[in-house]
Amino acid sequence: MTAPIDFYFACVSPWSYLAVDELKRLADSHGRTIAFKPTDVGRTWGETGAGRPLGDRPQVLQDYRLIELPRWAAWRGTEINKRPKHFPAPYLLSSNVIIAARQTGVDVYPLTRALMRGCWVDDLDVANSETVGRIADGVGLDGAALLTAAETQAVSDELAANTDDSLKAGAWSVPSFVVDGEVFFGQDRLEMIAWRLDGN
Repeated sequence: MTAPIDFYFACVSPWSYLAVDELKRLADSHGRTIAFKPTDVGRTWGETGAGRPLGDRPQVLQDYRLIELPRWAAWRGTEINKRPKHFPAPYLLSSNVIIAARQTGVDVYPLTRALMRGCWVDDLDVANSETVGRIADGVGLDGAALLTAAETQAVSDELAANTDDSLKAGAWSVPSFVVDGEVFFGQDRLEMIAWRLDGN
């Protein structure tokens, strides 16, 4: 059986949001599934020393990011609010709810996409339990049950395991992808992933 593409991400990462639809398209077109693996990106940055919160980055990088976000959104054929109302926002709630949903066996792509768009298009606070519950309800899931499950040790353990796996693979931030053991960082590597899956 062909291995899934591991997708390490956080919903409050705009680059993860810009990746999710294109990743789904390329996975489907190459007969691959996606293993959605939210990670503790703060821990990843701390252990690798290779990333930092947006406000701690040089101003020139902060400014350039505001140029790149709408440009990449246009390239991907999607929309983005480059200055969402609720950003920066804590990422653990949205990550844990996705893990809780995955543990029930459902396809978490619709939930992941909805949470990401909540942050990056609809100006919703995905660190707020009530909002996250409504988003989950909106894709046909039981938001209240997922919010309860998100607080369990099983979910906490999976988040830690995802983060461990990402570090072992050589990932240092989000979004990162692992394809047949090879790590790719950044949504701008999706075209290269397609190239690799085409046998190059």
